[in-house]
Amino acid sequence: MTSSAVQLPGYALALIGLVGSMIATTMVEWKRHSYTESTVTSKETYLGLWMSCTVDATRHTMCVNYKSLFHLPAEILTTRVVMILSVLLSAVGVLVATLGMRCTRCLEEDEKQKDRVAIVGGFLFIIAGVLAISVTSWFANAIIQSFEFSDSPTSLHNRFEFGNAVLVSWGAGICSVVGGFLLGCRFMGSCPQGSRSVSSFTQPKVIPGTRPGTHYV
Repeated sequence: MTSSAVQLPGYALALIGLVGSMIATTMVEWKRHSYTESTVTSKETYLGLWMSCTVDATRHTMCVNYKSLFHLPAEILTTRVVMILSVLLSAVGVLVATLGMRCTRCLEEDEKQKDRVAIVGGFLFIIAGVLAISVTSWFANAIIQSFEFSDSPTSLHNRFEFGNAVLVSWGAGICSVVGGFLLGCRFMGSCPQGSRSVSSFTQPKVIPGTRPGTHYV
């Protein structure tokens, strides 16, 4: 398999990872809670990295932005910072990897330098993906821990579950890691190699004192 055939799927996956991380970072459904006491008092609460939203029984949605960083839970504040860092690294990775792609005209006079640039972009994607997966897993574990230890009647109304943003962030992180691996696998020596048959040709040696084309060794 040629270098371009490996780079193109990797680049596409990395782009999907970048877009997915951006979507997950802006989504409000990182934590969700449904509470139904009657058809009148039922409501759903969603907590995101930037705001919280409440949906009442009439499906009316009211969202409130977080006003102060100092009053945010640790998991929300930390996840926000790490996800922003992941998005920035992926964005830089896109720019760097574009310069190193074999299908672009940049740095085409030096293929080795072009490959090194693509590898750097791949490593940026891998780091961004690992950050997204790690902080999302930590966020999910915090939800699990709070769910398991909320056994009192009053705390039952504060039990939160995974939101869709957690799944989106996990998927985006995996795409970034796989895409970065495909872009950097030339450095790791694990790129799939295609089979090529190379025919060797040896120049015939002419015996001195004979006419060319009559006697060969």
